[in-house]
Amino acid sequence: MEQVQQLSPGVLAEIVDRAVCNVKERKVFAENLRNELSNYSYQQLPEDSNEFSAVKAIYEGYTRNGDAEKFYGKYYATVAAKSTQFFSGISRNAATLLATKVADCLLAYSKQQKHSTKSSHHVKAVLSDKEKAGMQYLGGYVLHNLHKKHGRANSVESQQAMAILKAGKLESMTDSSQKLVSALNRGGLWSITQPAQQIFLKAECHFRQFTSKPDLQRLDISGITNKATSDSDILAYYSLMVSDAELEPDSHVCKDVLHSIVSLYVHVRSFSFAKDIIQHYKIKATQTKARALRKEISRSCQGDDQQRQE
Repeated sequence: MEQVQQLSPGVLAEIVDRAVCNVKERKVFAENLRNELSNYSYQQLPEDSNEFSAVKAIYEGYTRNGDAEKFYGKYYATVAAKSTQFFSGISRNAATLLATKVADCLLAYSKQQKHSTKSSHHVKAVLSDKEKAGMQYLGGYVLHNLHKKHGRANSVESQQAMAILKAGKLESMTDSSQKLVSALNRGGLWSITQPAQQIFLKAECHFRQFTSKPDLQRLDISGITNKATSDSDILAYYSLMVSDAELEPDSHVCKDVLHSIVSLYVHVRSFSFAKDIIQHYKIKATQTKARALRKEISRSCQGDDQQRQE
């Protein structure tokens, strides 16, 4: 029997904090509500409180049956309808808005935990600070490029796709860990959220796994993309991104956008990989020529010495 994912007061507090950040960063919400939540400090519920027990029961019910519709029905009737009891110290409108975002984050958290539990193989890679900065820069380029591409189309699907992509962007350039983007930005670069960074990190892991083979003759871009888009961790982090979108996208749009994100990352990463190989061979060829020249000069000098001795 599959083990039910447990919810603790500390985990719930982290989920609420995430929901608060989502509201603050999304200009689609009323400014007065965003300002109110910007000054809000959530008080962690005691584990034996009626409020926490209610949220925990609803959450664990969903982890058992996987019925999102039933989850939302129970959650809205119990939590959203009495939002000020669960999120005290703010107005009813702000508390209700926060409650709805917490519901979305709870589902995203459940999916993340489920995928992490089922994953039997995790590809890992440790990136240096320089490599991580490059990954962040490339990730921002990918999301921004795809966002501009969909912006040129006038369709419902494109609007949904843009909402997903925008959910991977940090609204403010305050993340000190993304120094390369901050240093090079002139208004057109995107800093990316933590879920987006994790998607690109996992994609980078799969790219390195495929390109670590000796005597590599060609890059299997489709193979890397398919492997990454079926990775349970990438799917979990992508669900977090989708939950932050201002619009609720259709399932086929979600699938297409994820494939586009990973595919473009792998393509651009392949260009840099090929460039590194070419540069490596150029350096190697230069060194070989230099050694050959030194050897020829040495032979010439030895021949001159022999002639003088004769």
